[in-house]
Amino acid sequence: MLRDLPPLKSLRVFEACMRLGSFSRAAKELNVGQPAISHQIHALEQDLGTKLFERRGGRVVPTTNALSYCRVIAGALADMAQASVNLRRSARSPGLRLATYPGIAMFWLMPRLARLRKEHPSLTLRVTTAERDQDIPFEDIDCAILFGGGAWPGYESHRLIKEAVVPIASPAVAANAALRVPARLLEHGPLIHLEDKDNRWFTWADWRNRRSPGTERIDPGITVTNHGIAIHQALIGQGVALGWMGVIDELIRNKLLVALDATPLTSERGYYLVGRGDFLQSDTGTLLLNALQR
Repeated sequence: MLRDLPPLKSLRVFEACMRLGSFSRAAKELNVGQPAISHQIHALEQDLGTKLFERRGGRVVPTTNALSYCRVIAGALADMAQASVNLRRSARSPGLRLATYPGIAMFWLMPRLARLRKEHPSLTLRVTTAERDQDIPFEDIDCAILFGGGAWPGYESHRLIKEAVVPIASPAVAANAALRVPARLLEHGPLIHLEDKDNRWFTWADWRNRRSPGTERIDPGITVTNHGIAIHQALIGQGVALGWMGVIDELIRNKLLVALDATPLTSERGYYLVGRGDFLQSDTGTLLLNALQR
């Protein structure tokens, strides 16, 4: 019977395409190029001897056979995934495993985990960091702190910090009164830019559009790859960065950083604690959430 199964890689690609409704979204989730998705779907169609997707105008839509096939295999793949997760969980050492981005880990999460450990010294913790959601090892963690709109299919989420962004600088840099003038700040900086290939975060262009729409030039300054580096550069006086309130509050309270604008950019996005429902509702999950919401 096993020899009748198609390649597991092709089945995974097919399930992702059906669940997400798009080859491009499936490619993003699986961290491969779209040609690789098309190749796996074609290989599966060859194996099964039937078309699974058809082009209609500019869209690729599943066939009736694909819909019927997906109803059967989606449950089987989900059962296989859950069985694998359970086995990994039982084999690993006990404790709490959490993942997030380097910046929020360094300046927001670690101090809170230190307090949690002080109150519960028997609780072991492991923190993993990654720049992008695609690199978060969900199969090997209990939960993650992620940035977004609150919807992660298959997971529950609790918002920890609503997005509110202000320009920040060290006290020495902030002493330059000209930086309080939006046009002057934008044109001459020095600005610290955050590289964002997924277009998730507010940028200096967003800040310009809200605070000084008539300003054309934005200082190119320096570009860094994560928020933690941007905050560090601001701390050591290398320029002005955009800082996420909540993450940088203690640095401002301790007068290590100064907010250069009293009106933050806001959105409905934010940082969320994301995990399986069974973990977030467990004693350990509740303990963690309470510690992070203080």
